[in-house]
Amino acid sequence: MADWSIPFEELAAKTGKSLEMVVRLSTIEIFKRVIMRTPVDSGRARGNWISAYGTPKVSFADEAKDKDGSFTIAGMKGDVMAFPIGGIMYLTNSLPYIHVLEYGLYPNPPKLGSRKRGEPDYTIHVSGGYSMQAPNGMVRVTIIEFDAAVKKLIAEAA
Repeated sequence: MADWSIPFEELAAKTGKSLEMVVRLSTIEIFKRVIMRTPVDSGRARGNWISAYGTPKVSFADEAKDKDGSFTIAGMKGDVMAFPIGGIMYLTNSLPYIHVLEYGLYPNPPKLGSRKRGEPDYTIHVSGGYSMQAPNGMVRVTIIEFDAAVKKLIAEAA
C-alpha cells in the first residue's frame, strides 16, 4: 500500500470546498486516471473497472465494453459521490488478464498478435511483453503521481 502524505485539509481550505468533497474529488481523479490509462482493444478491460465501498467487488461482465471510458467513469462518479466518507473505497477489475495489462506478462516475442475489427490481419500490440498502450501499467503509474497531482492542485488553488 502507498504511503501518502496528502494534506486534504490544506486542499479543502485553499479551495473552499468541504473536506468531504475534497476526498470525493480526489478519489474520482485517481479512479478516472486508472480507467483512462487502461489499454483499449475491444473496450472490455476499460469497461470492467468497478467501484465499491467497504469490500472490493471481484466480479466482471463479459459484455461490459466501454472504449471511451465515459460509461465506466459516470458509474464510478455516482458511486463515489454516494459512498459514505470514512471507510475504504475500492476500484477493482477482475478480468483474468488485467494483471497482464498491468505487469506486462505477454509472451515475448508475441506469438501471433491480435485481430481488431476492421484490421485485415493480426497486428502486434505488445513490445517486450508489455502493452504498447500502457507499458508501465495503469494503477502503478497513477499511484506514483497521485501525491504530486494533489499537491499541484493545492498550489494552483493558492
